[in-house]
This record gives sequence, structure tokens and C-alpha cells, in this order.
Amino acid sequence: MNFLPIPAIPTRGRARKVAVAALLVCCPLWAAAHGSADLAAPELEEQPGLRFGAAVAVTYLHADAVLPSARMDGFLLQGDEGIDRRRWGLEHGVLDAAWRWSPQWMAYAAVGKHGSDRAHTEAFWVQMRQPQGDATWLLTAGRQRPAMGAVLERAGHFDRFALMPLAKQATLGGDWMDDGVQLGWRGALAQWPVTLDVGLWKGEVFPGAAQGPVVPTLHIGTAATVAQGALALDGFVAHLEPEGRGSRTSNVGGGHSHTAPLCNDSTLGKVACFDGRTDLAAASARWQGHDVPWVVSAAGWGRRDQGGLASANSDSSYRGTSYGGWLEARWQWRPRWEWGVRAEHVQASHSLQGPGAALLATETRLDRYHRARRTATTLGYQLPQGVELQLELGRESVAGQRQNYALLRGIWRLEKQVLP
Repeated sequence: MNFLPIPAIPTRGRARKVAVAALLVCCPLWAAAHGSADLAAPELEEQPGLRFGAAVAVTYLHADAVLPSARMDGFLLQGDEGIDRRRWGLEHGVLDAAWRWSPQWMAYAAVGKHGSDRAHTEAFWVQMRQPQGDATWLLTAGRQRPAMGAVLERAGHFDRFALMPLAKQATLGGDWMDDGVQLGWRGALAQWPVTLDVGLWKGEVFPGAAQGPVVPTLHIGTAATVAQGALALDGFVAHLEPEGRGSRTSNVGGGHSHTAPLCNDSTLGKVACFDGRTDLAAASARWQGHDVPWVVSAAGWGRRDQGGLASANSDSSYRGTSYGGWLEARWQWRPRWEWGVRAEHVQASHSLQGPGAALLATETRLDRYHRARRTATTLGYQLPQGVELQLELGRESVAGQRQNYALLRGIWRLEKQVLP
């Protein structure tokens, strides 16, 4: 029996209380759309109405080579080639619509596109809202993103930084958009504002698979006034049991995808297939000053896989963990100017046991593992008519490959209230 370990490297007044509580309640609702609250996401007001929105982010990235984070070698993901973001490209485009026809009922839909990928449905859900005393119940069904809290959900698209955080990419492979049902509660416990969301999902997007039981998720958040600012805290967990979750092997290419390759006769010899259990956990904190123009946030992601990993050349027992996060600070030093800095890292450990384990590690590129890091700084200027310009400079290291980059970014947002 062969054994291949790939070691991990060892490793933050009453009116204000009301404002904090309001922010906490609104953030998960805004984040139901694919992007931040700034992305014309539906604010779930009680009055009926119809709203349309659009948002586009275009980038020009200069680098001497493809950013190594495009593939994330050394981490067990879909195994695709990722997206070469160099030169001009469409980072993200979204068209959305929200319709509330009564105080209790509303619907939301969004279609998005990334680069040369095909357009896809990012959201298509119906929600019932039911007040109960000082609390509110929410029941949402359809395609949506599991509630995780504003920091975790917004990171990656229409974010202050153009690139997906390494920790989120290494854990989820990107954003998690899935079909399912989610029950939420917004209220207070012992005078602490609380958000609670429990969801059940099909789990077909990575790190799930086309086959497997429904995926449960849990999100809990709270808020407080700390050090003359609003502090929001969020935690998230999920449990998956994917059956036949594919990862393309090193001798096969493939474009960017949010789902894992299928494991069947047609892909024999082209993918490595994982069957087992996957546990996810994440947490975030965000502080925004009341009297100072600073926002500081921190977030962390972790994933644990345990099961079998097999290819045409090997059938091994696999245990793997990945964990990391980022720390970010933003300073709005003028009404239209904002400066930000972000530091990221993510690391992993992999253990394969069985015949051909070393070959399997090579096929899945796990043998290329090195701790991944990125530092970036951004300067943004807000123009009229919903236009924002940004300059981002960064340096990243993935799989032992280091790369500097410079990025110009333009973001345009439009929101139109049609009714009433």
C-alpha cells in the first residue's frame, strides 16, 4: 500500500444600536442577489413595486503570464484551466428584476455572464415574508445563494477587489448558487439582533456533485456597537456527501465551470472522481466606524474532505483539508475617493493511501501544492451616473509561482423603479 502525504504549513447610543440592527437585518436580504448591496439588489420593503437593475464590471489586467490563481494547482477543485483575465475582459455582467406584489410576497430573477462564458441564471426565487411581533420570518424557494453574511457572500464579484479571494476559491471554486429552499428568521435574543438561516439544497455545484443527498446549511449572524463603530459577525456551516464529484486530470484541459465534471463512462481516464463527505465552515467580522471613514473586515473559510478518490490509474483513500482567509481595510478619504488593501492566504494538507497514490497526486496536481498568498491594494473614484473607476495593484503566489499584476476596472450600475 502506498502512502503519499502532502504536508500543510502551520498557520482577528440607542440610535446607533438601531442602525446596527437594521444593517444586520438588511445585509442578508440584499445579498440574495449575486453581488453586494451596491448592485441594485432588491431591498425587501413592505410596499409593492417593480424594479429593474443592471450592472457591468469591465477590466484590463496586465501581467507577464496567466495568474496562477486561475488554476489553483495544489488544491482539489474542478481541475479546469480557469480564466485568463489578461487584457480587456468582462469580469461580470448582471441583469435583474424584483417584483413585490404584496407586503408578504416577492420574486427576484437575475441573469449573469462572465467573460466568454455562456449567460446563466444566477437567481430565480420567490419569497414569503411573515412578521411575528418584533421578528420576521422569511421563506425563500428557488435558485439563490445560501445566506452566509455580507462579507462572505459579496467577496469575488462587484467587490472592492476584482479577484475572487483565494480562500473562497480554494473552498468553493467560486460563488455558490444553487436550487433549494431557505428559512430565515430576523429578530433579537437577549437584546442582541440575530439573523438565522437554515437551507436545504440540491448540492450540484462544486464542492457538491450531480449525485448525492440534499445539502443542509446553517448561517447565524449578530451585531453590536464596538469601539465607536458597527460590528457585524457571521458564521456558516454546510455538510455535503457528493457521489462522483469529478476533477479533471492534468492531461485534460477544460474551460471555467461552476460545477464538477461528471464521472461516467464517457469521462473515464479524463477525470478523478471523489465519493465521500465534505464539511464546510466559514466566519467573518466587519467593523464600520460611525465617525471615521474606515471599514475593516476579516473572513475565513475551511473545507474537509474524506472518502475515496479514483482515476483510471488509481483507487485511493483520500483525506484533505484546506483553510485560509483574508484581512481587508478600506478608507474613504474623500467623498468620491476610496483606498483599500487586502492580504490573503490559504493552505492545505492532502493524504492519499492506495495503489498508484503518487500517480493520482500527479494527475490531480496535488503534488504541486504550496501555500497560496496574495496582497493587493486598490484606489477607486466614484463618478456620477453610477460609474466607478478603480486601479488595483497586486502580487500573488500559487503552487510556487509568483506573479505581479496591475488592473484597471470600470463598474457601472443602474437601477430603475418602474412601479409604483
